[in-house]
Amino acid sequence: MVNNQSNIITLLPGQEYPQKNEDTVAHQIVKLLQDQMIRMYDKNNKKQRRQIHPKMNGCVKAEFIIEKNLPEELRTGLFKEEKSFPAWIRFSNGNTKPLPDWKKDIRGFAIKIMNVPGEKIVESKINGGNQDFILMNTKTFVSRDVKYFYNILKVVTVPYKLGSFFPKLYSVIKCFPILVRAAKAKIKCNHPFELNYYSTVPFRFGDETRAVKYAILPSEKNRLKYTDKKDKDFLRKNMTDTLSKHEIIYDFFIQFQTDAVKMPIENPTIEWNSPFIKMASIRIPTQVFDTPEQNEFGDDLSFNSWHTLPEHRPLGNFNRVRKIIYGEMSLFRHQHNHIKEVEPKANDHFFDNTNLNKNERK
Repeated sequence: MVNNQSNIITLLPGQEYPQKNEDTVAHQIVKLLQDQMIRMYDKNNKKQRRQIHPKMNGCVKAEFIIEKNLPEELRTGLFKEEKSFPAWIRFSNGNTKPLPDWKKDIRGFAIKIMNVPGEKIVESKINGGNQDFILMNTKTFVSRDVKYFYNILKVVTVPYKLGSFFPKLYSVIKCFPILVRAAKAKIKCNHPFELNYYSTVPFRFGDETRAVKYAILPSEKNRLKYTDKKDKDFLRKNMTDTLSKHEIIYDFFIQFQTDAVKMPIENPTIEWNSPFIKMASIRIPTQVFDTPEQNEFGDDLSFNSWHTLPEHRPLGNFNRVRKIIYGEMSLFRHQHNHIKEVEPKANDHFFDNTNLNKNERK
């Protein structure tokens, strides 16, 4: 897609190049996913999980700490001032039908930063103060554009029927590179805290000429606890044991688009190779998180990359359709489960059940 575009127009830094009928494709994807969820969860009125990343390894409290002494050109949006924010982080496995933890899977890291001042692009009906970032273990996305992604979703979500073999085979052949990239994105994991996580897709940074991707990397000083891998939920147990004794630190980075052709906005299968710049630290204090109440809270929680300040607007065709898909699928899931969509708030007592008291907070 990018090569074709570059033959027709001059690509400019930070600029988007929407395709025709993106909204139509987004609604087609929503229909595929909703039909799949109905087949999976309508029997016996089961509680519906989210379509991607349904298996939660843990939902934990954290502190998002803006880096001190950032250069003026980096002081924008969330990073405008040196301060810290309370946050929730949901660690997850990606497969629609949850797998044992020893199986290869895509691993997710979704962070909801609370008490962020300023109007968001998509405001929550309950509370507009939250900024969401959604990352996973791979630097690039599996598909170059949403139309190809829709074709492969038809293969993997629609049940086989008599007469559909050859159309499905054609779609598999046509989208074979996507299947290969998806297989490579799935990894075995010994501990959620040992992985790097990436946004895979780009975002605005301040003005319309600047775009970045995000990365979250664990500190080398982290001390991790490991349990028996034979347990199908051993990743949760590893998190539980670790946070009972040790806090965990991550560094939050941005990576600028420095070449509009070699680092395209509209093709997330291409890895960017510019330097990482540290913008913040993430501190996960010691805590007890594996409780029925907190697990239910984490399962019901919604994340949307459009819950963001305009300075960090999502960019590219996948982010544009995400705005429709994430909103529609979250509403669909909550209506099925007969619960309201709720955005969490944080007060002065948010960290009371952790080692992070007021004197320790930065």
